[in-house]
Amino acid sequence: MNKIHHQITEIAKKTIEPMNIVFPAQYGKIYAQLAKEHNLELKTEELLAREMLDEKMIRHIISLCECTDQALDAMETNDKEKLKAVIEETNRLRDEVGELKKIVYEDSLTKSYNRKWFDDTYLAQHDSLYLRGEGTVVLIDLNRFKEINDTYGHIVGDKVLSHVALKLKETGGRVVRYGGDEFLIIFDGKNTLSQIKKKIAVLHEYWEKISFKTEDHNFKISFSCGMAPF
Repeated sequence: MNKIHHQITEIAKKTIEPMNIVFPAQYGKIYAQLAKEHNLELKTEELLAREMLDEKMIRHIISLCECTDQALDAMETNDKEKLKAVIEETNRLRDEVGELKKIVYEDSLTKSYNRKWFDDTYLAQHDSLYLRGEGTVVLIDLNRFKEINDTYGHIVGDKVLSHVALKLKETGGRVVRYGGDEFLIIFDGKNTLSQIKKKIAVLHEYWEKISFKTEDHNFKISFSCGMAPF
């Protein structure tokens, strides 16, 4: 295993050699792609955290820090012209803040919420065993998903995950990619347990009927689930 990692590292180093500037996220994407080509499935701890390393996120943070510094300086010096300019810049940065939140809270593959969003939005600050507010949480766990990756490749597996997330969103709940092939659907208190069970039953029926096709092969997916009010 270490030999494969060493080979991939050497190839990655040669790939980035012509580049003048390399962000960690760029190197991470190159390494992950090379790992796929060598049929190496990286463990969670071996993957770079996109939320911490995305180049766009870094640029937004720098812009926001500069704007904050200018605002503090304008207030301390009572410079009205500078303060006016800062207000204009702040209005412009509102869009950047929206983009920043999207980077932090969106799963890049499935475009659903990520685990950090779930933690920040629903977990009680004083005790992570409890959820804030009230509603129902449903855990969706795809069955034998690793077999799909091993048999048809990660590109096919990624397409399956994207399709699954799309269908889960049709339930009307907030969809979170909680792990590799694990999703959460969070329903607010307006949805009864009976209504939610019917929505999950519709999902079961849908995946029993349809098949995925790749080249000359067809395969089906199924899932296990559990639900609990909070």
